[in-house]
Amino acid sequence: MLAARLHAPGEELRLEQLPIPEPSGTEVRLRVAGCGVCRTDLHIVDGTQTRVDLPRTLGHEVAGFVDAVGPDAAAPLRRVRLAPGDPAVVSGGWGCGKCRDCRAGAEQRCERSLAPGFQRDGGYAEYMIVPHPRHLVGLGELDPSHAAPLADAGVTSYRAVRRAQPWLVSGGSVLLIGCGALGQFALQYLRLMRGGRDLHVVVRELDPAKLEVAAELGADVGLLDGDDQMTREALGGPADAVLDLVGTDETLAHAVATVAPNGVVLLIGEAGGRVTLGIDEPVLESWFTTVAWGSRDDLRDVVRLARRRRIKWETETMPLTEAAAAHAQLRSGDVRGRLVLVP
Repeated sequence: MLAARLHAPGEELRLEQLPIPEPSGTEVRLRVAGCGVCRTDLHIVDGTQTRVDLPRTLGHEVAGFVDAVGPDAAAPLRRVRLAPGDPAVVSGGWGCGKCRDCRAGAEQRCERSLAPGFQRDGGYAEYMIVPHPRHLVGLGELDPSHAAPLADAGVTSYRAVRRAQPWLVSGGSVLLIGCGALGQFALQYLRLMRGGRDLHVVVRELDPAKLEVAAELGADVGLLDGDDQMTREALGGPADAVLDLVGTDETLAHAVATVAPNGVVLLIGEAGGRVTLGIDEPVLESWFTTVAWGSRDDLRDVVRLARRRRIKWETETMPLTEAAAAHAQLRSGDVRGRLVLVP
């Protein structure tokens, strides 16, 4: 099978022919239909992403078709209502299944988790191995090549909005920093939640084209960058919730300067930024938290919304053989929605 692999930080991806993997135990072999290209993949290539074992087939935003199962996988596959040939999306937090976080359904927080594209081979390939059927969510009639972004961009932003719900009261204000694939999903989830139509949502972006998308998806105000004061004026004061989907030093500083007392800053982007935390930074009695991917139940919720046509997203497909070109295009910023590699 063909796979795009990274051997060392700073190198280009290598296209290699590998044996088609055979599933054992509870493993499921997925025939990959599409794999989203995420900025985290670029961080892995650059060597700034921690806990990555190389060489590695990249790709953690994967959907495809159940192709083969190990001898112990048949019964658990039926329990998740899947059968060979069915389309499914991969929930990427592969935990130990036994610790407190795993038992609570938050395998992505497991200290011993192994994730595709990080510690296990991922979806930049024609086939991949998923360790257990519980990591698969059926897609029904959805096209798996189009649905691949649900596995990360869709579910991570869903978890962020869900965690921010206590602060998202009707008439409240929200600042979204970044309106790429994750931000576009987040904006839709904000509007779908109870009272979401009455939120005042401001989007801060560097790309005018993405601000146009934000307006189409229901943003009240779009700011082409802008300083702290301009953002506060657009919000009508400090923000009850700030979702930073970029995560640089600059965007985090802007988030901290914009959040209201008793408001919340959620760091979702993984650009490696840092912020100083103290008694009054962010402002007194405000909250700062991070968001780690999404749980399997989160992904099920997202797939249900997608199947009901409650959310929409744009994809641009590229052949797997052009994985390096896809990385270059993402670095350039010339992406409206999500790039998806198709074997």
